[in-house]
Amino acid sequence: MSNQYTIAGISGGLSQNSMSRKFLNEVSKALGEQASLTEITYGDIPIYNQDIEFPTPEAVARFRNELKQYDAMVIVMPEYNLSIPGGLKNLLDWLSRPVNAGDPKPILDYPVLVLSLSAGISGGMVPQESLRSVLAYLGANVMPQPRASFGGVYGMLDEHGQLQLNEASKGFLNASATAFIDYIAKFK
Repeated sequence: MSNQYTIAGISGGLSQNSMSRKFLNEVSKALGEQASLTEITYGDIPIYNQDIEFPTPEAVARFRNELKQYDAMVIVMPEYNLSIPGGLKNLLDWLSRPVNAGDPKPILDYPVLVLSLSAGISGGMVPQESLRSVLAYLGANVMPQPRASFGGVYGMLDEHGQLQLNEASKGFLNASATAFIDYIAKFK
């Protein structure tokens, strides 16, 4: 079945040429015809501040509305000082807030695949665990296994800055994408 699911891709790195974006492209390829993955950008979302919470800033409203169009989410995040990137955490803080004053706290009720990246050998597993905890608190259905992480990512770039996964990394990414399709099916 072609494009059975629609998946929102979220890059933990905000730069246009981030490793997270490069990996999102690889996830999209790994999903093949089973799903379509589209990145939703959020670099224009202001830092969360209760003083500007209501009315909801336009960029936050745009992201929330775009997200409603998807069946699931893939978050690819780099490790920043053993933690979640600030922009990604800020996005989640905004998504945790009600649309209108007095409304109940929203639930981020989506199947989610988390992939983490690092320049070092850890693959970003420390911040991945932190992100999983935040997402669980927000009500997301984070796929428990496999826990996809990729270390030494800058060594995966060719001389033109293009991501070149070795066979082991491709296999792991493909297995994670296949498992995620099966995981989404449990919720649909």
